[in-house]
Amino acid sequence: MVEIGTVQRLANGNTLITELGTEPRLMEVAPNGEVAISFPLLPETDNAHMQTRMARKLANGNYLVPHLLAFKVKEYDPMGKVIQTLVTDADEIGGRKAENWPFTAIRLENGNTLVNLTHGNKTVEFDSVGKVIWQVSNENFPGLKPFVDPCGAQRLANGNTVIASYGAKDGIKIFEVTREKKIVWQYDGPYRAHELQVLTTNGVKLAGPLLK
Repeated sequence: MVEIGTVQRLANGNTLITELGTEPRLMEVAPNGEVAISFPLLPETDNAHMQTRMARKLANGNYLVPHLLAFKVKEYDPMGKVIQTLVTDADEIGGRKAENWPFTAIRLENGNTLVNLTHGNKTVEFDSVGKVIWQVSNENFPGLKPFVDPCGAQRLANGNTVIASYGAKDGIKIFEVTREKKIVWQYDGPYRAHELQVLTTNGVKLAGPLLK
């Protein structure tokens, strides 16, 4: 093992972990330390740091795993079989030259998948069959450039998306964008943001399910 790319506490008490290295794998570790589920991942690269990020277990029992240098988000079943692949180097979002490395992938309630693409500096939404149905990037904000290595993301109940631009050392570091690609608010203070989760607004608990 070279790195750990994911840690998620699951509803069943297990902990989801992805190991990166010469034998990348996904594991569920039970509270007693025993490995309940384990299978190899297919990141398509030997670059351990760039193999996976932000894997998540889905409500259907499968696992959603972004593979950066493969330009793919793969859905694995509990036996390790890839049952769906979302490609992030399609021509409609800039092709391979855009460096659309998938970092955070979130399965939405409607079956779509929201994906932050780091070096591609954009956020896209795929439908259930892998077609890009929405995207937002710096091209939508001339002169502003809020996307600087976007890592964390959250889809709010109101349909807006909150994005963390981890690479931003100055300027906008977190912002909320509408479906119509308008920025609602932005944070440009001194602290950088890698991942995020909005829990309340003005002291009121956010409507809808929480991102886990």
